[in-house]
Formats: sequence, C-alpha cells, structure tokens
Amino acid sequence: MDARQRALCKELRKMSSAQAADWLIGAYPLDSDDWGEAMVLLPHRSWGKTEQHQLADHFFKKLPFSGYRGYESFASIMSIASLIGCIEKALSDDAARRELLLYYLIPVLNRAAKSDPDRKMINELVLRVA
Repeated sequence: MDARQRALCKELRKMSSAQAADWLIGAYPLDSDDWGEAMVLLPHRSWGKTEQHQLADHFFKKLPFSGYRGYESFASIMSIASLIGCIEKALSDDAARRELLLYYLIPVLNRAAKSDPDRKMINELVLRVA
C-alpha cells in the first residue's frame, strides 16, 4: 500500500460506514481502470452488515475476479455465510466463469473458515456451483 492509499484509508475511517461505502462505490465505478484499488482499501476499516452487502452487490458484478485479492478483501470483512450468500446472488450461468470463480474463491474461503459449519457451507457451495 502506498502513501496515497494509506491517506485514503485514513479518510475512510473518519466516515461513517454508510458514507465510506457510498464513497468507495462512487470513487471506483466498475467501468474504471482502477476499480481494483477498492479491494486494497476495503479491509482497512470496519463495515456495517448493510454496507458489507452493498459493497458486495456492487463489486461482485465483476465476478469472477481474476485473482485472490478481491475474495480475500471481502473474506476479511464478512462472515463466510454472508460472503457465500452474496456470491451466489451474483453467479454467472457460464460454466467457465464459475470454474474460474471456484479456482480463486475456495482457497480463500478455506483459509477464512473458522468452524465445521463454515467448512460445510463451503463444501455445499462447491456442489451447487460446480
């Protein structure tokens, strides 16, 4: 993270969760070249559940991500159950896109899993998506 990103994180922490979510979505529209920077900033503040879902609904329109960072960012701010629920809402019908999603998502979910119920949800997701 560079100095500019650290300054942005500091500003985000000064805002309410709702204000920060609105700012991130406005500053990083999905058609911008730097929308992925939001994934760098996302884990550096606490988010309310409503804002977690708002951010996921927005950025998951880009699924599947072509790397781990986006999934790791959301896994750091959301429960496994919430993350899986948001991902399922955004799933593509395209088999190749689903395969790419699972390739990057499952290792992240497995690292984030804290309990047997978490691991069960992950296994059930794989069965539904594959």
